[in-house]
Amino acid sequence: AGHGGKEGRTLPVASRASQSESKDDSKSNHEDQNPPRKGALEMVLSPGLTPAGALLIPKRLDGLPSEEKEGLRQLEISPRTLAIWERVAERVEKHGGAALAIDYGEEGPIGASLQAIRDHKFVDVLEDPGTSDLSTYVDFGAMRQVVQRRDPTGGGVTSHGPVSQRDLLFGLGIEKRLHTLIDQCETTTQAERVYDACARLVGGDELAEDSAGIGPGMGFRYKAIAIVSKGLGTPAGFETGES
Repeated sequence: AGHGGKEGRTLPVASRASQSESKDDSKSNHEDQNPPRKGALEMVLSPGLTPAGALLIPKRLDGLPSEEKEGLRQLEISPRTLAIWERVAERVEKHGGAALAIDYGEEGPIGASLQAIRDHKFVDVLEDPGTSDLSTYVDFGAMRQVVQRRDPTGGGVTSHGPVSQRDLLFGLGIEKRLHTLIDQCETTTQAERVYDACARLVGGDELAEDSAGIGPGMGFRYKAIAIVSKGLGTPAGFETGES
């Protein structure tokens, strides 16, 4: 469900051919120079608030400061993600144990993060549907709300995080593991590869200039969130996160 402005209208897809007659004549220079091909798909606003938006948007905005709500112009919500996390919470509560989720995302709320990737390049999300991988950032705050809403007074599970992947891995002892693996390497090249792999897991958007590898780090872009049975305490690596 997508949230467009204060009205909470969603963003369905329509053919550009069906929209062209209703467009006004004012266009940006960019649009004039690169006119979309006739019949191409585009995002359009729904006439009003949809049933899905009426159900999901207020839940996601619940508890946010008023100024943050007023500042939102777009809001991405994944009903499937929330339903899966709810089932995971039910299973952990029933059978005990813990569940861990790691992916790239933010505390949220998330705005427009929908992306399409084809041949390792970003392309228009509506270009040739079915030929690209679609991806969005995970709204970890919404996942935490799933657990908090189950029983705010004390249910059978607790939520921990999100924390950055960097904090999680350092909390689990990745530094000691790195030294152990490097000590086992037979060549300098092997040691450099191990070091670079670790640097990518815990690093920022760019690796160090002297790194043996190429590519952005995953340490801050990726986050982790956990569900654990009540009474098990805070999982290792989540000491810095909010419960």
